[in-house]
Amino acid sequence: MTNNNSYDKFLVACKQRLKDLDVALECSVSLDSSESVSKILAVNVEGNCTQVEALTGEATINGNILVSLVYLTEQGLVGNSAYSSPFSTKIADSCINPTSKVYSKVKSIDAKVQSLNNNTAKVDCLIKLNGYCLNNEEISYLSGASSDVCTMEEQTTFETLTSSLNSSWTENMEITLKEPVRQILSSTCDVYVKDVTSADSFVSVSCELVNKLMYLTDEETPQIKSVYTKSDVKQEVECKEATKESKVELDLNVVKNGVKNSINEKENEIKVSLEIPLDVCVRIYETKSVNLITDLYSVENLTETTSSSYENSVVCEPICFEKKIEGSLTLTEEEPRIDKLLAVNYSKAIVTNEYIDDGEYSLSGVITSNLIYFNDEDNNVNSVDVEIPFVVSTKTDYEGDVLADLSVAVEDVDVMVKKGRDVYVDALIKVRTNVCKNVHGAVISELVYADQVPQKDCAIEIYFAKSGERIWDIAKKLFVKPEEIYSQNPQVHEVLEQDEKLAIYYQKSEQV
Repeated sequence: MTNNNSYDKFLVACKQRLKDLDVALECSVSLDSSESVSKILAVNVEGNCTQVEALTGEATINGNILVSLVYLTEQGLVGNSAYSSPFSTKIADSCINPTSKVYSKVKSIDAKVQSLNNNTAKVDCLIKLNGYCLNNEEISYLSGASSDVCTMEEQTTFETLTSSLNSSWTENMEITLKEPVRQILSSTCDVYVKDVTSADSFVSVSCELVNKLMYLTDEETPQIKSVYTKSDVKQEVECKEATKESKVELDLNVVKNGVKNSINEKENEIKVSLEIPLDVCVRIYETKSVNLITDLYSVENLTETTSSSYENSVVCEPICFEKKIEGSLTLTEEEPRIDKLLAVNYSKAIVTNEYIDDGEYSLSGVITSNLIYFNDEDNNVNSVDVEIPFVVSTKTDYEGDVLADLSVAVEDVDVMVKKGRDVYVDALIKVRTNVCKNVHGAVISELVYADQVPQKDCAIEIYFAKSGERIWDIAKKLFVKPEEIYSQNPQVHEVLEQDEKLAIYYQKSEQV
């Protein structure tokens, strides 16, 4: 018979996590000092991805790391140097193709000074890339068939990626200090996204900038001090495809090697001005619907169908929570005792494990901080890196196949030292996790006609139906259209409420 089947297509967003990639880098940092440097007090590494190129089966990831060093000279002066270094690597996965949206975050895992010679420090850095691949998968489905084919349809909703864009802006912060400042020793900035709202043609972002500043006072005897500040920021990102009904995923990052600071004296006040560049990636999803044929049969021919499965990543409400972290450690006998804590330098959270189990989202990892302190015995400035392990969790409504995309900011770090060796740390971590739930579905992708249905050798057939049977299933079994059963048995419902005798009348074709 003539095949009058028709087919159509729709797009579903499919997000997949790429395998974490560890990248080892070696940097040589020239220290900006006219005096000989005796030791490194602190080393901090931060980074950003700057460009991702998707190819077939792999993606090239380019980025920058910023290595910041605080050092002590043989004359007892404290200084700092920073070095920005590009990196490039590849990540392989079969889900990547040239049309994929691939994005990645840089997480600093470890940094160690391997050698210090002639005021040049060689630093070994280990960073981890957390990557995701996002595709719009094309799904082909049977949308219509010949008049002899009876179909059962069901409206199915799905989400598709309609736009992915990158934008940037610069925030200016001003910090007022109580004393003259000779030099900024370190400045680290984190951002925490508080809320994202979609509107017509733009996306509104509310976030919090957290800055940790360590500086050297401009006095006869300079002192090392640190200050912690935060400020609320709201920004509108233009996005023509956005509507009030859109779902939004957003990644917001500080461009680490682009942060600038300057010291100004205004009306007998010392102000440190910060320029903080921010990169944002916005992904817009739209919920759409299509009527899919879920079951079919022909009253004239036997049929065979082919089904295709698909996976749709549905954007859900993000997981947002904050937790207090407390911990302690004791310095070893080889480490100089802490007689005066001068400053808390950088603080960051390194997440080593995350999972959702039975509706509970759990994180584990360590908070690392660098402490600058004075030791009376050697009359010198020293430093120590502390690590505080943590395990935190929060209840959610999520279970099953869930994809979580995590960002963590560390705030309100407080350090107390007892007896010169016992260090107590408490901090606040703020967690925001983009969440996608993977929904699985299937479509009828092909219909093929087989042999003809055998002709009926009677004019009427009585079918003894049982309570609970559906008219659709009975019609399919008898190769008649459901409306014929309804018209010939007007007392029945779609699902039989009791046992019924159904009469089906057949019209015999005339013999020529």
